Amino acid sequence: MLTVQLGVDVEEAFVRLRAYAYTHGRRLAEVAADVVARRLRFRPGTDDGFGTADDA
Repeated sequence: MLTVQLGVDVEEAFVRLRAYAYTHGRRLAEVAADVVARRLRFRPGTDDGFGTADDA
């Protein structure tokens, strides 16, 4: 899902997912579950290097 949302390859999507989880003090599995459940959506082109996520 992140490869499509961000327009990046799988490796980059995983890096961004991990970075989001780390910077928000959350477990990677929780963040991934939120992405799959569409509670969290990443947007490309943000200044922080891994995209921001919005509650969907």
